[in-house]
Amino acid sequence: MAKRSYKKKSTYKWSVFVSIPLLVIVVLMIYSAWFFAQTVVLKKTIDITIQDNSISNTVQLLEQKGIIDSPFPILLIAELYGTWLNKQCVIGEYRILPTLTHGQLLKLIFSGKQSYTVNVSFPEGIQLKKIASMCAQQLGIDSAEFIELTHKDSLLKHHQIKGNSLEGYLMPDTYNFYWKQNPHEIISKLLAVQLSFWNETCFEKAQKQSLSKHQILTLASIIEAEAIVDEERPIISGVYHNRLKKGMNLAADPTVQYALGKSKRLLYSDLKIDNPYNTYRFSGLPPGPINCPSRKSIQAAIQPSKHNYYFFVALGDGSGKHVFSETAIQHMKAVQSYRKQRQLNNQ
Repeated sequence: MAKRSYKKKSTYKWSVFVSIPLLVIVVLMIYSAWFFAQTVVLKKTIDITIQDNSISNTVQLLEQKGIIDSPFPILLIAELYGTWLNKQCVIGEYRILPTLTHGQLLKLIFSGKQSYTVNVSFPEGIQLKKIASMCAQQLGIDSAEFIELTHKDSLLKHHQIKGNSLEGYLMPDTYNFYWKQNPHEIISKLLAVQLSFWNETCFEKAQKQSLSKHQILTLASIIEAEAIVDEERPIISGVYHNRLKKGMNLAADPTVQYALGKSKRLLYSDLKIDNPYNTYRFSGLPPGPINCPSRKSIQAAIQPSKHNYYFFVALGDGSGKHVFSETAIQHMKAVQSYRKQRQLNNQ
């Protein structure tokens, strides 16, 4: 009987010895799950900069900025997580939202990937300087760094771009980016979207027009600047193709405005400026694109309408449409009508 009693006591002690740690682990897991689900104590969005990989320094920074009010649980869990997965905090700038949970906060500082993302819509025909400006305003990046990257020789050579910048090579669209995302990553994404557009069919159509990709994008950017009504894009493209084949100057106002660095009503003196983008003075296509054209304008550049038009001018009635002419005489009459319409609009 004594032996049986000893065994029972030993079994009881062993079960207690095992169950207590298990209970502690279960409680810790429940507490961690609860704690991870709790939001930070912020009342408004705040930006912080993590300057080193130290977990303790980062947690201290979070407390100083008023993002957390209980540093010990965060520090304990972060240290365990960092040790277990051999991770450190990622140096960088972060935007912390009041809706962020403790779990999301930890994931944020260990991954370096912002949980806060922004949808940015780049309009058709946007220029590089405007893209840089929008990224600075909406994503908090350095616009000067962005512009510098778009002119970097190594990047241009890598993508076999003949121009002196990525003007024309970034596809206008709506994108989702992380707050303070690396400018190089932003540029790569916009580049990749346009590159995906250039399938074998596009290259074949461009080849039929005896134009390189760079020339097609240059022409597409002019079409983009001129066209307001979508159905006119191929017609405008046909006008420029006809002029190029005939050896005529393109005489496109947007290229002169690009040379001047601003959009304005052109004066006769502007048409005389000595600049390769002045298509009134220099024949053929300008050196490169004047904006980032849309898919529709690129498509129009590689597949123009076939017609005998060599001229066009705005209708002037606010519709955005143009009058197309085959001869200079017809064009002059259309220009006179446009001027009369403009005078009536100004009265």
